[in-house]
Amino acid sequence: MKPSPRLRLVASGLSLSLALALAACGDPVGSANDELLVVATTSILGDIASQVVGDDGQVEVLIPIGVDAHDFAPSAQQASLVATADLVVANGLGLEESMVDVLDSAKADGAAVLELAPLVDPIPFVEPANHAEGEHEEGEEEHEHGDVDPHFWNDPIRVGDAALALAASLEEANPGGGWLARAEAFADEMTATDAAIEALVGDVPEESRRLVTNHEAFGYFADRYGFELIGVVIPGGSTLAEPSSASLAELVEVMEHEGVRVIFAETSQPSTLAEAVAAELGDDVQVVELFTESLGSPGSGAETIADMLLTNAERITTALG
Repeated sequence: MKPSPRLRLVASGLSLSLALALAACGDPVGSANDELLVVATTSILGDIASQVVGDDGQVEVLIPIGVDAHDFAPSAQQASLVATADLVVANGLGLEESMVDVLDSAKADGAAVLELAPLVDPIPFVEPANHAEGEHEEGEEEHEHGDVDPHFWNDPIRVGDAALALAASLEEANPGGGWLARAEAFADEMTATDAAIEALVGDVPEESRRLVTNHEAFGYFADRYGFELIGVVIPGGSTLAEPSSASLAELVEVMEHEGVRVIFAETSQPSTLAEAVAAELGDDVQVVELFTESLGSPGSGAETIADMLLTNAERITTALG
C-alpha cells in the first residue's frame, strides 16, 4: 500500500533514532520469536495502538480504566513490562507526570518510546478567566506542567494523525505488517467522528458555547468546535494542582457574571470541588461528568475513543443546548 500524503506528512515528524531503536528492540513480526509487544500508557492510547497493531502484535495498557493519567505510578512489574516492550506508546508533554522516571529509565536503557502528543501539532494552554497567567494564590500548589497542552485526543483529527505516526514508526522496523492500512482506516473513522461531533454541537447556540471544566483538558475540543474555556476548578493542565479558596471564589464570580450554569467534571476524578462550586451558585447549576483521562468501562458508552468523544459531545450538547 502506498502511504497517503497525510501519512507521509506525519511520518516526517518521526526521528530516525526512534525507528532504529524500535528495530533493535525486537525481531520483525512473523519471525519464530514472540509477537511484537506494544505497551501503551493510557487506555486512550491503548485503543489507538490496538487499532494500528491489529492481529500483528499484542497491546498492553498500563493505566487501568477510570484512573487519572496524571497521578498514576506503575508497579515494579509494570515498570519491567515497559523495559521489555518492543515499543512503548506514551502521550508526552507532561501528561504521565508520575511515570516520568520510569519512561526516562526505559529510554536510557535503549527502549523505544514513542510520545505521540508532540507529533500532532499540539496547541498551547489557554488560561481561563479565573486563573490568569502568573497568578498563584498563597497555598495554591503549582505543578510542573509545560505551556503546551497534552490532551490532544479531544480532537479526533489529531487522534487520526497520532495513529498514522504510530504506523509510520512500526513500518520502519517491521515493514508490511499491515500497520499503514489499519492506521489509514482508523484516521478515516476519526474524520467521520469529527463530522458527527460537528453535527451534534451545531445545536449549541453561539452564546452558550462557554465551558467550565474540572481542569484544562478541553482546549483542543474548544479550539476545534468553537467553544470558549472560561473557567476551571483545578488550576492548570494537571489534576495534581490544588485550587485556593480565592480561585474557587473567582470561579463562582465568573460563572455568575457569564450566566454559566454547568460545570463539567470528570469520570476519573472526584467531583467534590465542582459540587461545592455548584452549591454556591444555586440549585439550578448542573455538574455533568465527562470522560477525560481514560476510556469508560463496559456499558459506559465510552469503551472506545470514538465512543468516548461522541458521548462527551452529546453530554456537552445536552447540557448547553
